[in-house]
Amino acid sequence: MPDVLFILMLALVILGPKKLPQIAAQLGRFLAQFQHMKRDLLDQVNGELLRMEEKQTIEKASDSNSEVAKTLASARSETPAA
Repeated sequence: MPDVLFILMLALVILGPKKLPQIAAQLGRFLAQFQHMKRDLLDQVNGELLRMEEKQTIEKASDSNSEVAKTLASARSETPAA
C-alpha cells in the first residue's frame, strides 16, 4: 500500500494537479478497451476450440458408423440365405 501511495504522490508532483485527472481518465479508457479486446479474443479462441471439439466428435461418430456398417455387411455376407 505504501508503494501505491508513493507512486501516486510522485505522479502528482511530476504531472501536476491539472494533468493528473486527464491522464488517469485516459488510462482508465485504455484499460477498459484492453479488457474488451481481451474478452473478444478469449471468446474467439473458445469458439474455435469448441468448433474443433465438435469436428472431432463428428469424425469419431462417422468412423464408428463406418465400422458398424462394415460389421453388418460382413455379418450379412456370412449369414446363409434362407
